[in-house]
Amino acid sequence: MSTGYRNPPKDTQFGKGRSGNPRGRPRQNQQQVSVGSLFRKVAGEQVPIEVDGNRTAMSRWDVYVRQIYTMALNKNNTAARLLDQLRRQFPGDLLPGDPITFLITEDDARL
Repeated sequence: MSTGYRNPPKDTQFGKGRSGNPRGRPRQNQQQVSVGSLFRKVAGEQVPIEVDGNRTAMSRWDVYVRQIYTMALNKNNTAARLLDQLRRQFPGDLLPGDPITFLITEDDARL
């Protein structure tokens, strides 16, 4: 049998059970994801929780802030400091209809 087009010599053909591309396709570089974008992605995920006996879905960030707020109301000083830092870092306007609460100390009341 002659060699030529579509007839390679037997000694250069691939042996049985041996791939024609032993190293395979080269791996593509994984795109680098910033920590901030990963944080926003995870914080925005919806998770089911139970509020006042009703199951509802909220973003992880909303659940996190609610938990910190609850801990601060239960006199956890660390949670209160963290809540204050979050308020300062993410200032914003109140939503329409949100109640406004003012804390007045005894010294303020005497004025």
